[in-house]
Amino acid sequence: MRIIPAWLREFVDVVTDDRQLAEDLTSAGIAVESIQEENGSTVYEMDLTTNRVDAMNHYGVAREASAIYDVELKKVEPKLPAIKGDACFPIVIEDAQGCARYTARIIRNVKIGPSPEHIVKRLELLGSRSINNVADATNYALNELGHPTHAFDLDLLEGGTIIVRRAREGEVLKTLDGVDRKLTIEDLVIADASKPVALAGVMGGFNSMITERTKNVLIESAWFDPATVRSMAKRHLMHTDASHRFERGADWGITPLACDRVAELILQSAGGELHGEQIDVIARMPERAPILLRRSEVRRNLGIDIAADEIQRILLRLGFGVSVGANDKRLTSKTSEVDLTSKTEGTNLTSKTSY
Repeated sequence: MRIIPAWLREFVDVVTDDRQLAEDLTSAGIAVESIQEENGSTVYEMDLTTNRVDAMNHYGVAREASAIYDVELKKVEPKLPAIKGDACFPIVIEDAQGCARYTARIIRNVKIGPSPEHIVKRLELLGSRSINNVADATNYALNELGHPTHAFDLDLLEGGTIIVRRAREGEVLKTLDGVDRKLTIEDLVIADASKPVALAGVMGGFNSMITERTKNVLIESAWFDPATVRSMAKRHLMHTDASHRFERGADWGITPLACDRVAELILQSAGGELHGEQIDVIARMPERAPILLRRSEVRRNLGIDIAADEIQRILLRLGFGVSVGANDKRLTSKTSEVDLTSKTEGTNLTSKTSY
């Protein structure tokens, strides 16, 4: 994948030049394969392993730079205008296993058109084609924060509702690529009151996509089960930017932020009014088992010894919740414990959820 270092610097103040930054990232395990100059901008070609979905975006790589250089990571805080009216748009999650959380916002009276030049340029540098200001907002936020989102034409959703459910035998969904997909009861779909409108976590539907006639938009930001998305993508021979990330485990906690970021970008480029509060439906909270890390394993794998204080600093910069226990060596987070003693050397880590 591609990363633009100038974009990274919007989140973290790094004083070193782009080539040194690339070397330092590579040394930390976020491999920069090559550095290119295109249209006056520097672009990194990255080689990220499949387990590093957290780094498959600019904010994630900026987080790594924050830990490398011990500098503050700036928070992403979308600025939204005052809301108008009430959303009045029920969202029902019938399959809590397949969809643990569904966050949405409604924007009315948008004007579909081209995106601002800086968004078009950045998407092109990343190898993406600009579509329109609403679709580009979802693609831009994906590359910025790493969480897939989708925009529906609100007026094409029948019955004024969204239902996350398994497909019914015989249902057909025409996806954004123009292909009619024959669905099975194993497929998880986003549906309106009468029909599927998206293949959850894989691709949106053709008949509810954003066009030049769109006036009102529903923004979707959800968390879908990795195994469910992977099986659907394989069954339908589809591999998308969204499925690539959901298959590897997206961040359950970022859905409200990603939704608001897309809303901010749409309002900036397409106008309109934010209608109602954010809709955030939680079906379940995924449980993540603690990960044990022993300092002896750090030494064995890296060939060097890292001091307890340095391990704590790195973990904090990477967004882990850590506090020092009574013996000043056992560190405790909200859901796990970190033991930095030289003999026991057990370390349990929480996931990265700091944005």
